[in-house]
Amino acid sequence: MVTQVSLSLLLLVGAGLFVRTLTNLENVNLGFNQNNLLLFGIDSTQDGYKGRRLADFYQELAQRLELLPEVRSVSMSWNTLIAGGLTINGVSIQGYTPKPGQKDDQLETHVNQVGPKFFETVGIPLLLGRTIGEGDTDGAPKVAVVNENFVRQYLGTDKPVGRRFGFGEKKASSEIEIVGVVGDAKYNDLRKDAPPTVYVPSLQDLKSLGPTHFEVRTAGDPMQMASALRKVAKDLDPNLALFEVRSEVDQIEMALFQERLFARLTSFFGLLAALLGCVGVYGIMAFSTTARTREIGIRMALGAARGKILGMVLRETLVLVAIGIAIGILAAVAASRLIATLLYRLRPTDPLTIAVAGLLMVIAAALAGYIPARRASRVDPTVALRYE
Repeated sequence: MVTQVSLSLLLLVGAGLFVRTLTNLENVNLGFNQNNLLLFGIDSTQDGYKGRRLADFYQELAQRLELLPEVRSVSMSWNTLIAGGLTINGVSIQGYTPKPGQKDDQLETHVNQVGPKFFETVGIPLLLGRTIGEGDTDGAPKVAVVNENFVRQYLGTDKPVGRRFGFGEKKASSEIEIVGVVGDAKYNDLRKDAPPTVYVPSLQDLKSLGPTHFEVRTAGDPMQMASALRKVAKDLDPNLALFEVRSEVDQIEMALFQERLFARLTSFFGLLAALLGCVGVYGIMAFSTTARTREIGIRMALGAARGKILGMVLRETLVLVAIGIAIGILAAVAASRLIATLLYRLRPTDPLTIAVAGLLMVIAAALAGYIPARRASRVDPTVALRYE
């Protein structure tokens, strides 16, 4: 019985850690509004679009989508939020003073090409300056919007709006002007802080313009708009099909697939082990009380109250359970360190999780031991004295 209780507690602690990790990730601050946001991809280059013609096609598609009655805002981007990838480029910042042991070419930032109204559509807050606008095209001065982490790491306390930088070598450090600062938003991993990120206008560099993703902010359930979006795209060019049509909520659900799977599996096996542990407690205590029927009868014949007999059997049950729980806690503390990298904002020896698992095990074992204890307290002394 001790072994069964220990194993049950070990699995319950593991289940608790994974369930709380999943809860922490589901409640993490993403930095944007995930609700009522529909995503889809389209590759117009497959039908011969490129350069200015490709940019015009994307702009026309966005304008037509915005005419739909349930659509509030539309934009596009090279990478979508929580999609598992961002381009990393080296940057040179005008007037930047390298930190000790750091060279200018060691500055790296994540880069996303976005269309007009991108931040307004996805819900990333503007903190300073302005966002990417309709006028930021290939003929306009090169501009960019950076996030808070970019400012913290590379610009310090200086006023960020108006600073200049460039991609690549130091000679390019004055090519692009920072026109705005936005809040940090998670991209690759829900567990990691938002990286330094630069947002550049997708319609300003027509040479790199290619397959893109659209973000559509809707008034209601975004997936109910999927067929209408497909129809708009088909009317514009019947040779092109949308891909990766999903809501932002669904995309985040996909990113949490591993954590949700671990939580479900460990919860199932933990509850199964707890159930088997309770069956073991019941079986052992039932056998023990049956074997002690004569002893119990003598105690009752000498004046022992039924409540005292009930308490005696329950105490014996809880002592064995306590030993099993103590061993299980030691095993859980040792084993949980092996899954430390899978946890989020949670120590593998989290006292609350261990305490709750132990309490559940005590309650379950006490209930399992109560039936044999109650049966023992109802033994007829005259019958028990003749029991062999």
